[in-house]
Amino acid sequence: MEQEYGCGILCLNRIPSGGPEMVWESKEHKNRSGLSPKGVWSEDADMSLKIENLEVKLQKENILQEISLDIADGAFVSLLGASGCGKSTLLKCIAGLLEAEKGSIRIDGKEMNGVPPEKRGAVIVFQDLRLFPHMTAGKNIAFPMRIKNVPKERQREQVRRLLEAVRLPGYENRKIREMSGGQMQRVALARALAAEPKLLLLDEPFSGLDENLRAEMGELVRKLHRENGLTTVLVTHDKQEALKFSDRIVLMSGGRILQQDSPREIFRHPVNREAAEFFGRMNYIQSGEEVIGVRPFDIRILPEGEDCMVKKISFMGETAEVILDTPKGEIFCTAVSGTLEELGLVPGSRVGMEMKSGSRLSVRVP
Repeated sequence: MEQEYGCGILCLNRIPSGGPEMVWESKEHKNRSGLSPKGVWSEDADMSLKIENLEVKLQKENILQEISLDIADGAFVSLLGASGCGKSTLLKCIAGLLEAEKGSIRIDGKEMNGVPPEKRGAVIVFQDLRLFPHMTAGKNIAFPMRIKNVPKERQREQVRRLLEAVRLPGYENRKIREMSGGQMQRVALARALAAEPKLLLLDEPFSGLDENLRAEMGELVRKLHRENGLTTVLVTHDKQEALKFSDRIVLMSGGRILQQDSPREIFRHPVNREAAEFFGRMNYIQSGEEVIGVRPFDIRILPEGEDCMVKKISFMGETAEVILDTPKGEIFCTAVSGTLEELGLVPGSRVGMEMKSGSRLSVRVP
């Protein structure tokens, strides 16, 4: 039975049983109190996701091509890319909302082709949240438990614990229309956790929030991911969000995986110019037969020197972007704005330039 309610696909297959002596387990906690410290029941928390040669067509157009991916138990992975690159389509395939033309998806080693969404142990939170506006926050959170016929007293205790976990204590009777966007995000997360997922899928759930609230919600998701022993896949177009919260980033473009690696490796060792430039502006400097890629913050401006001229300074608050005219052409630098002011640099100033040690990126040029 497919349930496309507020939190997306509700995980309906893991109905608690055994009464108050249920055992909750994860990598970090073992608790025999019947509920986890954060209010999430679980059986065996181990979960691995393996995708092989996945291809998806919609209206005869190739949306995903040759997608292969391994996600380990307990990992936090971001699917990163520009709009239309296929990341949300891939998430929906994992959830079972879209069928693939070719390839396979395995969860815990089990082939998912033909397995309905509610049997996959996954829950998806969409960008529009899909909360029930006529229900209170508590009833929204309790909904997946009510479907599973969890006893009402246990539902109430679970709702209380989950509201505390998402930092909304006492909001059980608050109406959805009386809540801010950030508060509704927290209710949607709590309801997703109430469905007891092994696999938490997030489809750009924070895109409608301001910068500070996005950062706060990201920290909360990471905290809940860790404390509840989840495997989490986040779809985002925000590179800073992916770099900050992910164990691994899957960078996508044109329906294909461009590169997948740890945040540090994908930033420092991009496979090509497209991957390099997704994470920000690049300088490309010819050095013999090799093209060296250098990021603007890895260029150091030297007050002593005459071979470069400051062409333009763009103030950006704590930092400033500087364009230098050099013998090798225009070079973009990022510097602390206060440092530039202390040096008295203005357009027309003569300066030197050097690359910071270890800053060169090896970038293949097509």
